[in-house]
Order: sequence, then C-alpha cells, then structure tokens
Amino acid sequence: MSATLTRTSRKARKPPICIREGSVEVKIYVTPETVDGVIYEQFTLCYYLGSKRIRQKFSDLEEAKKEAQVAALKMSNAEHDALKLSSSDRAVYVQCLDRLRPLGLPLGDAVADYVAAVTKLPPGASLADAVADYAKRHPANMTRKTVAEAVAEMINDRRTAGCSVAHMRDLENRLGRFADAFQVPIASLSAPMVRDYLRTLAREDGVPVTNRTRRNVQRIVTSLFHFCRKQRFVTRELVDEIAEIESPKMEAVETGVFTPEQLRKMLFSAPDDIRAALAIGAFCGLRTAELARLDWSEVQLAERVIIIGADKAKTASRRTVPISDNCAAWLAPLVRKEGKVSPAPTDRAMNHRFARSAAKQGVVWVKNGLRHSFCSYQLAVTRDAARVANEAGNSPAMLHKNYKALVTEAQGKDWFSILPALADDVIPLPLAVSA
Repeated sequence: MSATLTRTSRKARKPPICIREGSVEVKIYVTPETVDGVIYEQFTLCYYLGSKRIRQKFSDLEEAKKEAQVAALKMSNAEHDALKLSSSDRAVYVQCLDRLRPLGLPLGDAVADYVAAVTKLPPGASLADAVADYAKRHPANMTRKTVAEAVAEMINDRRTAGCSVAHMRDLENRLGRFADAFQVPIASLSAPMVRDYLRTLAREDGVPVTNRTRRNVQRIVTSLFHFCRKQRFVTRELVDEIAEIESPKMEAVETGVFTPEQLRKMLFSAPDDIRAALAIGAFCGLRTAELARLDWSEVQLAERVIIIGADKAKTASRRTVPISDNCAAWLAPLVRKEGKVSPAPTDRAMNHRFARSAAKQGVVWVKNGLRHSFCSYQLAVTRDAARVANEAGNSPAMLHKNYKALVTEAQGKDWFSILPALADDVIPLPLAVSA
C-alpha cells in the first residue's frame, strides 16, 4: 500500500514533457493507470488545433514524442502560413470573422459548409440561387404538412362537401397509396418525383396499370396540390409544375359488349339473387358501383323509373333512369319493397358473381360490359346521344368516346326485346312503343 502511495505522489509531481517547434509547444503528460493493483505507464499528448482540443494516449513514450513532434510541426507551419498573410488578406480574414460572429460559426466550419454545398450544385448555379429557390418554395408563412396530413385534410374537406360515396372511396384509395409512397412534407415534392410515381404505378400483383388508370391518378393528385395551395401547404409554382406533367397517352381499347344471344344465356341461367341486378345493368345501363348500392325502394316499377340518388351516383348528381318494358318483365317476379338489389357486399364481389355465372354458359365476362352494351344498343336504336347520355349519367362527348360500339339497330332492337319465359297460363302485356 505504501509503495502505491509513493508512486502516485511521485506521478503527481512529474512535470509534463514539452516538445517545441519554433514558437509552438506541445505537452506530454505522464498519466500512469492502476489496474488490479498494477501500475501501467501511460502518456497523454494534449494540444489545441484551432479551437478544438486534441488528446491522445500512448503506452510508449517514444511514440508519444514522435506524434507530438508531428503535431507541433503542423501547428508551426499553420502559424507560419498565417504570418505570411498580406495586410489585405488579414483585413479579409478579420472581416469574415466579424460576419460569422452573430452566427457563432467558426471560419473553418463556414468554409467547409460552403464548399460542401457548392460542389452539389449543377454547373452555372450559385449557392445564392439555390437558397433563393428554397426560400421561394418554403415561405415563412407556409404551413408545414406531410403528404399524409394533406391527404387527410383534403378527404375530410370533400366528405364535408357532400361528395358521393364512390368518389370518396376513389380518393381514399388513390391518395392513400400516394401518401404511403411519399412519407415526407408535401412541399418537398417535385414534378419529377410525381412523374416517376405515375410511370411506375402497378397493381397489387405487380402488373403495370393502364394509361387510363394513370390519367385518373394524375387528375386526383393534381387536385390534391390545388387543394394544398389554397391551404398554403405548397406554393403556386409547385402546383404549376405538377399541372404541367404530361398526361400519358390513352391506349386504343375497343369497347367490349355482349351480344343479345350471350345476354339471353346469362339471364336465363343466372341465380335469382343476381338476375335482377343483371337485368338492370343490361337494360338500364347503371354502373357497377351504382348497382351494388341500389336499394329496391329506389326501383319504382309502377312508374317505370329507377331513382339514382346523388349519394350513389359516380358524378354525385341525381338522375332518373327509365325502366324498359323487357326489364320490367324480368323484375316483376323479383321486386321487393326494400333491401339491396345486389346480394354482394361490393361492386367487385358482384362482378365476380356475374363472371362465375356467365362462365357456366361459356360466356367470357366483359368488365363494364352491361353498361357498354346498354349505351351502344340504345344509341343504335334511338340515334339520340343526348337522351342516352342523360339516362346513363354521362355527356354526349363521353358517350361517343367510350361507349359507341359497332352495333346495328337490328341488334339493338333484339337486345331490348329479350323477355323471360312465360308460363302457359300467363298472357303477356303489350310492350309500350319507345319514343
């Protein structure tokens, strides 16, 4: 114990070893350490490099001296270079220090940050330009929102405005995926980022989506940015850039329709619970989503009309759809006072029911085929685009663009003459003459 105390006191009295280079002095302190009662020699090199304190430990004194000599030489050279500054250089140096003093930033750090920033800029661009562009895109009065927060606010705004269930479901689905893809502030997005997102859109199975789907997503995303501009989440310049993204070209897709014979097979073989929805889709042209939400209380068979409420229409616009004579004949034995017309919980599930039933008769199910067929055959029979567009809840321009298939008037008349089989003791009523 006494030996340990003697060594410890002797260690405390040892002066540091000084290594000099010119006017620069670097000190080595003798700092032994005791481990399990055994004292080990250790030397600590300590000096300042600028405002930063450097401490290095060595177990060998000669190694410590060599490192101290190198450090002293570096510091001496730096001091010598500083002494070679001209009067104008020293004035600039002092001026730089004065400018940095309010920021509390050392000159060396400021120069390092500047070099790091400038090397990342494209040729011809200055750091001032980059800062000005950033300030323009992130004004002080702009509210910071993530993409997910902005999407939530837009959806809540549209729901409060009374948009249809179908429209809200579309927004939640498409914008939800957009928010998942960009978990960042919405103001940090750019047109190239959104363009790349649209180009790489794919279904859950990895198959790329159609250009029509890309256009629909682009329209909704653009609406999101317009909403965010009004809420001061993004700048007008960013909205303009997003709006200028070129829309993908529409593929030339031939409208698919069913033939009258295919419809006969499907109607006569369909289970009772889906036959009514099948007939309404074929002879009244309701959208699949409208069929899935249709209630029997909205099917007014006596007045020969179906009421499509604004909350159930895709366009959030109320309309009445005439029930054709042959459709009334199919509905008569199935009609109820209330309850869902479709037994399926969703339009997708209902489509699957239709497809399975059609497949049993060797008919390949065509997506939106009932509505396409109605519009095409009704247009061929009536030759009145305005009337058909009104019944279908569309515009004449969209009708000609999307639903005008190559069918004849004779095929149209055949389509609207498809009637259910009657029992021998039933006398059929005469069909009304179409206007």
